[in-house]
Amino acid sequence: MESRMSVSASEFAEYVEKYSGNIFTLCRLLLGQGSEAEEAAVKSFTELYIPYLRKGCDPQSFSLLAYRECIRHCFRIAQGRKASSTACLSWEDQLVHALRYGLRLPLAEISPILMKSMPELKAQLRQMRELLAAHEAAQPKSGLSAG
Repeated sequence: MESRMSVSASEFAEYVEKYSGNIFTLCRLLLGQGSEAEEAAVKSFTELYIPYLRKGCDPQSFSLLAYRECIRHCFRIAQGRKASSTACLSWEDQLVHALRYGLRLPLAEISPILMKSMPELKAQLRQMRELLAAHEAAQPKSGLSAG
């Protein structure tokens, strides 16, 4: 039993090494550069450790669990904040934006992370782009002029 635990702990460490960059980046995209992003990333992996030792899982399942745990922790922290610079986007849109444009994940990877169908994601991205374009158009232009 102990050797299984040490193998599992070793595999877990490999998974953490493999996915920690993306998880930390996602935390930073959702929460900013502060210590909250680091805290959320660490908690994401901490929460997965004991269940992983009990059940284990393959790399694909681990990445899904890590992203979902990360999103859960970021959401909890974000709930306690006031409106952010991306306040024109809902939390769901911020997630899709961070995964698609921040991490540059393909829709085929985002779909299982967020448990949404491809058509749902495509429609959400289309609406989000329209919303961002409208928001940008409503912003005052900089005062550059030829003169």
